[in-house]
Amino acid sequence: MITDADIDFHPANPKSHDWAETNYFAFFNAERGICGHLQALFRPNLGVVMTDVRIWRGLVDSTADTLYVANHHHQPATASLRKYALASGLSVEALSVRDYRVDYVGTDETEIHLDFRGIMEPYDIADPDMDPVTRRQKSGGFVLGEAYRGHWDMSAHAKGEIRCRGEIIPIDCVQVIDHSWGPRTEVELPAMMWLGGYFPELETAVHAFFPADPALSGHLELAHGYVCERGRVSGLSSGSLQLTRLNYQPIAGIFDVQAENGRQYTLYGACIAGGPWPVYPSVDVGLSLMRWTLGGAVGHGLAMENSPMAYRTRHGRAARIPAP
Repeated sequence: MITDADIDFHPANPKSHDWAETNYFAFFNAERGICGHLQALFRPNLGVVMTDVRIWRGLVDSTADTLYVANHHHQPATASLRKYALASGLSVEALSVRDYRVDYVGTDETEIHLDFRGIMEPYDIADPDMDPVTRRQKSGGFVLGEAYRGHWDMSAHAKGEIRCRGEIIPIDCVQVIDHSWGPRTEVELPAMMWLGGYFPELETAVHAFFPADPALSGHLELAHGYVCERGRVSGLSSGSLQLTRLNYQPIAGIFDVQAENGRQYTLYGACIAGGPWPVYPSVDVGLSLMRWTLGGAVGHGLAMENSPMAYRTRHGRAARIPAP
């Protein structure tokens, strides 16, 4: 169960140099083909923080064609996650575990000013009382890597505006935000898909994690997830994702899950914006804003699949060339 105490840093072995705590806030304007995010990754035992702010317009295949990028490594960390202002221009205030004010002042006439209000309680994937897959793991089953043992997701209403290169873009969407804590190495971070969608007509959000093997398979089986339907949350008990990629970029999918409430949800989607997100030098992400249909309803949400460069190079062209 997630409480207000989980806003802040969690106890960690002080010798654990790879311990990380993250805040992730995402947003989109589907009509304009715009999506973006603000991420802060703290390494409290090292006293440093990385921030990443990106905005995409349309689908691109090169980081250079992203609308806006500002990535700052190894800046001084703060003592608290409840209210902080970083040298990168990102500031966050947690009003509660469900409610946040996020501001960013960057370069090139770019600013972001958003309020996030949770439409549900944070979903704790490690709580067996909340998550049916975790409940089953007592008798064996897939377990996410240590980096996600401490983790919650929450569908939240993002409202405000961004000014990107002088252009004003209003934001009024429902998108998942999250917080993670645990040991997180970059080089062998397990490949994983994180995606979802919100359908205003149905007042329904669907969100899930899937372990991935992107070089070898487009079929993924559910790890954890939830559906929030008119404020009522039900954990996902089973599901699959059939994913189409362009290289490592998700571009289309069939997202089929069953909730613990017995209802089946089948989403059909295609990418309308996004591109590569090199979150670390040794990990890349294909990030997509997906347009989903669920029955006759239309919804949108971010999908992102990370894989480490160690994995990609093992399956890359150079590794397949026989040694002379």
